[in-house]
Amino acid sequence: MLWDPIRYLETCPSSDGAAAMVLSSERASSQSPGPFAWVHGTAVRSEPLLFPGRDQINPLAGKMCAKKAYAEAGIVDPRREIDAAEIYVPFSWYEPMWLENLGFAEENAGWRMVDEGVTAFDGALPVNPSGGVLTSNPIGASGMLRFAEAANQVRGKAGAHQVEGARRAVGHAYGGGSQFFAMWVVGSDRP
Repeated sequence: MLWDPIRYLETCPSSDGAAAMVLSSERASSQSPGPFAWVHGTAVRSEPLLFPGRDQINPLAGKMCAKKAYAEAGIVDPRREIDAAEIYVPFSWYEPMWLENLGFAEENAGWRMVDEGVTAFDGALPVNPSGGVLTSNPIGASGMLRFAEAANQVRGKAGAHQVEGARRAVGHAYGGGSQFFAMWVVGSDRP
């Protein structure tokens, strides 16, 4: 027990690590072996940590970030069009919260997706098939790891945590007390 009712395994560990990704133009990639993850949409948003009326559970910056990334990628129904999601979940209760904030669930329904197994590895929308931040949280690299894991999913290179047939994936990061949000939508096909 960490603090009632939260248990230690519902919090991210202190970790160390690094991440790197190679981003390239389409022309340069034609001279390299694939498979590739094509970036279909990106967005970054921020908001002050504290201001009157700020929604700590469903921050406006997160909703705006998701809306922009989905629009760039041509995503209309994220829950049906995304095959895997690597979402920044440092504490167990963040998963249902982010499912709502990122448009995968209606408000107050994110918990139901988790409870019904929709977000399990073999569910309709696998969330954090890599184990996510709950298994490793190297501060500074954690966000990029979400993007790299999403890219590996659509490349078919995620190893033991590969979601079969993943063609579109989301990578999501936030930091600084939830006021900085970043999101990528990647796919196995050229946008």
